[in-house]
Amino acid sequence: MNATRAALLAAEDRVLLRDEAGRTRTGEELAGRVDRLAGALAGRGLAGGRIGLWHTNAIAAVEASLAVEWLGATRVPVDPGAAPAEAAAIWTAADADAVLADREHAGGGALVHDDDEPLTGPPAPPVPEVPADRTLLLYPRAVRGGELMAVPISYGNWEATMSANTALYRGGGYGPGFGPDECFLTVQQLMHGTGLVGTFPFLRMGLPQVIVRRFDADAVLDLLRSGTVTSTMMVTGMVTRLAAAVRRRPGGLGSLRRLLYGGAPLPPEELRDVALVLGDVLVQIYGRLEGGWPLTVLDQADHRAVAEGDMSRAGSCGRPVAEAGELRIAPSGEVRVRSPMVVAEYADADGWCSLGDLGRLEDGHLHLRGRLDRMINTGYHVYPQEIEDAVRRIPGVAGVLVRGEPDGRHGEAVVAHIVPSGGTSPGPLVARIEAELRSRFARYKVPRRFLITDDLPED
Repeated sequence: MNATRAALLAAEDRVLLRDEAGRTRTGEELAGRVDRLAGALAGRGLAGGRIGLWHTNAIAAVEASLAVEWLGATRVPVDPGAAPAEAAAIWTAADADAVLADREHAGGGALVHDDDEPLTGPPAPPVPEVPADRTLLLYPRAVRGGELMAVPISYGNWEATMSANTALYRGGGYGPGFGPDECFLTVQQLMHGTGLVGTFPFLRMGLPQVIVRRFDADAVLDLLRSGTVTSTMMVTGMVTRLAAAVRRRPGGLGSLRRLLYGGAPLPPEELRDVALVLGDVLVQIYGRLEGGWPLTVLDQADHRAVAEGDMSRAGSCGRPVAEAGELRIAPSGEVRVRSPMVVAEYADADGWCSLGDLGRLEDGHLHLRGRLDRMINTGYHVYPQEIEDAVRRIPGVAGVLVRGEPDGRHGEAVVAHIVPSGGTSPGPLVARIEAELRSRFARYKVPRRFLITDDLPED
């Protein structure tokens, strides 16, 4: 039997999902709703197909993801903040067979599955066996020239990721004190890292969680202080905003024991400041979708040392964890990993995956020192070429360079350097560029700064 469904059924009438509006799902209710959604999709000939998902965080979003898994099909999720044109381009390039969306994102022929408008059919339990090499999650990164850049995470990769994360929780790798009272807070959007390291591992363990639609620092602080949540996952920018909320409203973090974060580093002095404000809960994780989540962990003891003034670990993303397999530094300085979490399309003949990150191991800790490619890390990964291609098509642009530049809040910020063509007024040009990009891409891909120049800088 599918391991997640078995855990849901074993939970019986215990509430496993709760949202901000007070909706709840017991284990049995959640399993039943997923069965019926899977049946509705199967009745449309979608078993084993590619299904686009477009949901803001909600119980329905969890049900949609699980229903695709029940069918032995492939999820093609799109960030809820994406522009409709971007979402459509992703599903076209992915050759999606159908799109399943909430009411907020409905349109264009999408099937609607929403908390208040569920899609139901005859119950369809999970298919009994799915080949381990079949793609479960086709994670989109960019569309260039009609071609989708994506990471095809297989059913085997997914099982390895669930196994690694449940072992890290239960074995203390994410911090001590893991027990039967655990409750996870899903606050980052489900399609990103939180699904891999929190949302779905907790369901796999039959443990409850709270899911909120969007991150708001004060609302999250109130929720934490209500005393239910023990674990959560955030991107770095969320952590700094939560710390700012605590400074404005001094007090504890309720029952929180571990706040996992990742996606981008914090500058050492800011890391110390945040560690002092938030206390003994921080756990930095580092991973790559093609290589596994997580690969290294900077745990509470490491953050405690930083808070006490030992800055030797402040520039590190932690120690390699045994649950993530093998990690080594190639002669070129590139970080390489090998484990069942590694996506086959990114591995060499010996199973090693090169991550594109340059790093060094020092006293057992991994320190990163740049990328081999131009990828920008804001907490979410941005590929400059995709943005540049769109900007070059705008009248009045003679040249463009998009790159990541240091940013205290996000690690890196997306910055666009623009050379106007002769006679083009810079102010209106920037306004046109920004409007066009906002209509085409998710917010995190739109440059935070536009700099007009006569000559493009060297990348």
